[in-house]
Amino acid sequence: MTFHLGFELPKQESRELNHAVSFLTREEVRIIKRQIRGNSLLIDQFIGRLELFVNQERYPSNAVFVQKIRRRLELLMEENDTFRKVLWKHFQSEDLTAAHPA
Repeated sequence: MTFHLGFELPKQESRELNHAVSFLTREEVRIIKRQIRGNSLLIDQFIGRLELFVNQERYPSNAVFVQKIRRRLELLMEENDTFRKVLWKHFQSEDLTAAHPA
């Protein structure tokens, strides 16, 4: 049995989402970062597949399954760009409020 003093326990993070506030909550930032990381891994996998099929296996670049991989890759990259823009705007707004407190 482990005994912890009150000050040794980790603080519980708020897991609440709030769409009414212009700032992102910590949970929303965590979700966006996790989504960016996950999409980045998928993008790497799709690039590897394209490289394998087109460059190594010499499939034609206009093959149907290659076009499907490219469309999925474009979608993932656009999604990541959107998430990064949202995160960047959030960090900029945090910096502005920290520099000029009300």
